[in-house]
Amino acid sequence: MTEEKTYSQMRKKFQEVFFKKISPGLSVYEAERLRQFGYTRAVKIAALIIILVLVFLTKQIDIGLILFICFVAGAVCFGLKKKFENEIKQKIMPYVCKCLGNLSWKSAQCSFEQLLCKSGIIDRYNSVSYDDSFTGNYKDINYEICESWFTNETGSGRHRRIETIFRGVMVKLDMNKSFTGNTVIRPDTSLHRSPSQNLKHTTLEDVVFEKKFDVFTDDEVEARYLITPSFMERLNNMKTAFEAYAISCAFYDKYLLVGLSTRKDLFSIGDLNKPVNDGKQFFTMFEEILSIIKLIDHFKLDQKIGL
Repeated sequence: MTEEKTYSQMRKKFQEVFFKKISPGLSVYEAERLRQFGYTRAVKIAALIIILVLVFLTKQIDIGLILFICFVAGAVCFGLKKKFENEIKQKIMPYVCKCLGNLSWKSAQCSFEQLLCKSGIIDRYNSVSYDDSFTGNYKDINYEICESWFTNETGSGRHRRIETIFRGVMVKLDMNKSFTGNTVIRPDTSLHRSPSQNLKHTTLEDVVFEKKFDVFTDDEVEARYLITPSFMERLNNMKTAFEAYAISCAFYDKYLLVGLSTRKDLFSIGDLNKPVNDGKQFFTMFEEILSIIKLIDHFKLDQKIGL
C-alpha cells in the first residue's frame, strides 16, 4: 500500500467517525462555549476600562503598565479557552487517535524532557509548559509528540521578562540503530555557538545548507554519514511543509529528535468564537497530527538503511 493511500484511508476513517461519533456529542458543550465566551469578553472589557481609568487619573500613558494589563487579560482568556478545549478533548481524542493507528493522547505531559537537554537540541531554560502530547507506533517505529514552550523567566510583576527558548512541537522518533556520537543541527547563527562544550561546529560541503543551518557534533565521521544530501533536502522540505519559522534536530543515543518552532497553537480546537460543532477546526487538528506522523515516511525511518 502506498503512503498516500494510507493517509487517505486515515482521513476517510476520521471523516466517518467525526460525523457518526464526535459531532453528535458536541452539542452539549455549546452552552458552556457561550458561557466561556462571555467570560473572556468580560475580561477584555474590564482590562480596557482599567486602562482608560488609569490614563484618565494619571494623565499619562504608561506603556509598561498597559502591556502588563493586556498580558494578564490575555493569559486569563487563554486559560479559559484551554480549560474548555481540554474538556472536549478528554471526550473526543480517543476517537481521533483510533483513526491514526496505535496512538494515545495526554494533556500537559512530556516523557523525554531530559533527553532534549542532553542531546543539545535546545538551550538552557528555567521554565517549561506543555500542552498536547501523543505517544504512538507507526510502521513499527515508536514516536512521541510534545507541544512545548521552553522559556527563561526573570523579574516579577511589571518587570517580568520572558525569553522564549523554544516554542512549538518536539518529536522523538526511535531509530533502527544507535548512534556512537551526538550530532545536532540548529538554525544558522553568525557566531556558530555550540550548545555543548563537547560538540564542535562542523562545516559541510553543501553551501546552501550551511547558510541555513549549523551542525555540531562530537563524531564528525558519523555526522557526515548521517547528514546526506537527501537528508538535507528532506529537512528543508519539512520546514516549508510545516510552516515552521525554524527547525532543529539531533541524533542522540538511538533517537532522532526534531524541533519544529511555530507561533501557532497546534492541535487546537474549542474556538470560543465559533459553534462548538464547527467541523473545520477538528479536521485541521487531525491533519496537524497526521503531518507529524508523516515524518516517519518523510525520513524513511522504517527502512534499515541510512538517512
